[in-house]
Amino acid sequence: MRRIWLRALWIACLLLAALPAAPGAAGEALPQAMHLPARVHLAVRILDVSGVDETSGMTSAVVEVTQRWNDPSERFDRVREGAGRKDFTETAATDRLATMWTPAVGLENQISDARADATSLSIFANGDVMLLRTLDADFRTTIALSAFPFDTQRLVFPIASHMHAADEVIFIVDERDRELSSLAHSLTDSDWMPRRLEFALAQFYGWNSKPFMRVEATAVLSRAWPRYVLRIFVPLVAVLSISLFVLWAPRGFVGDIPGITYAALLALAALSFTFEGNFPGSMSVNSPIAFMISLGYFYLILALMADLLLESDRFSAKAAYPYLVQEARRSIRYVLPGIFTVISVGTILRALA
Repeated sequence: MRRIWLRALWIACLLLAALPAAPGAAGEALPQAMHLPARVHLAVRILDVSGVDETSGMTSAVVEVTQRWNDPSERFDRVREGAGRKDFTETAATDRLATMWTPAVGLENQISDARADATSLSIFANGDVMLLRTLDADFRTTIALSAFPFDTQRLVFPIASHMHAADEVIFIVDERDRELSSLAHSLTDSDWMPRRLEFALAQFYGWNSKPFMRVEATAVLSRAWPRYVLRIFVPLVAVLSISLFVLWAPRGFVGDIPGITYAALLALAALSFTFEGNFPGSMSVNSPIAFMISLGYFYLILALMADLLLESDRFSAKAAYPYLVQEARRSIRYVLPGIFTVISVGTILRALA
């Protein structure tokens, strides 16, 4: 009985060894004919950016990654095949990739399943392989709002192979790859304007402390700040215009000047909370709009204090210099708004630089 079980176990082992390898297993080991390290060319196209969520640091984008390498084991006779290239798309490409070696390249900051995932594969007679994959998904990025709403964001898309260390696979981005790479001229998210696409090579240490290579494709976008004029700057200017009534209106034309000023201060505080609610994070950092609102508090209080001081009967210089109050008010009317305007414009220009 024992011998029967041993023979059955031996036969089962032989059958398991004879079974075909699981899909993808061929892609783990490098072909023996390939020289190490394998040189993989990368080209990246950012086809669209449909949304940038400043609060969660999430970007919705369509990214196309093109990989090119040479695999001697994939060479074929173009005369016998009747073509110098074999093309595969969609399901045919996926089935073909399961039987061959690939660098196992992926986007490291992808945080959701792709809404759309298209794969195309071309194999040339000399063994050159071109793999093109287009992803429409959400990606984790770092958003800095210190210059809001005049900020420029750098959306980084890191590309790496966590299966093959640098002694097996290295990435190359040469002039041809840069020519094939591009950033869309117009984006679905109209709050952003595309500027340029940058590349950087980096090294990190993965499993077993082995060095791995990473290519960082960076899409540089600038915020379309004119779209925020009506939403941010018009309400801000409307609230701060109360100071003009305080400084310019004839005495008695405006009734309760302190009450109007403090109402403007409360309105300015309400604007700050509204901006933070509509654009989360914009008020919690030293952004230009946050600085202008903070400066607006001091500007309104200073305008009120100047008016009260000049109109107060305790102003001792009134009796000795009868025209001092009139000349001082005439100067303050221009100086205080001018100082606030110059500082605000300087802050905006510094953010735009």
